[in-house]
Amino acid sequence: MAPPPTTRPPGAVTRRKGKAKLPKLYELPIPADIRPGPGWTEQMREMADHIGAHATLSIVAQFGGQEVYVPRDAAASPFGDIVDQDAAATLARIYCGNKITVPVGRAAVDRARRAVVIAAVRAHRMSVAEGAKVVGTSRTYMSHLVNQTDEGQGGDVATRIDQLEPTQRDLFSLPPPK
Repeated sequence: MAPPPTTRPPGAVTRRKGKAKLPKLYELPIPADIRPGPGWTEQMREMADHIGAHATLSIVAQFGGQEVYVPRDAAASPFGDIVDQDAAATLARIYCGNKITVPVGRAAVDRARRAVVIAAVRAHRMSVAEGAKVVGTSRTYMSHLVNQTDEGQGGDVATRIDQLEPTQRDLFSLPPPK
C-alpha cells in the first residue's frame, strides 16, 4: 500500500519527477548587485575597486585558490569567459604579465549565492526546509538567516523573487538582472 500523500504548501519546490528540482548552492549564479562585505579579503576588495564586485566574485568562484597568469593581452586572458572585455583589459593592465594567486573567498561566494535563497524563503517562494537543503545547512540556521539577519534583503534580489511566475518555483527561472 502506498504511503499517504504529504501536505505541502501550494507551489512548493520538490525533488520529485516532473516538478522543479532544488539546485545546489554552487549551481546558483552570483547576483549582479553584489557588494563587498563579510568574507571579502583585501585583495578581493582591491580587485572590486577596479573591475566591480560581481566580476571579482565571479573570478574568485571560478579560480579561487589558484595561481593564474594574467597576460598583457586582454584577449588571451583566462578571465575572458567570465568577465566582460573591459574588466579583462583592466586586469591585464594592472597585473600585466604576472601571476596572481586568486583568493579562495568561499565565504563571500557562498554568502552572495545564498542571498537569493534567503530572499525566496522570506517571500514564501520556498519553505525554510527547502532553503536549508539548497544552502546545505540546518533548518534552524536557515530560520536564523531569514529571521535575524539582513542577508537577502537587497532591493534587486527581492525584485527578482517577486517576478517569479506562480508556476515557476525553480531558482533558475529568475530573470537576469537589468
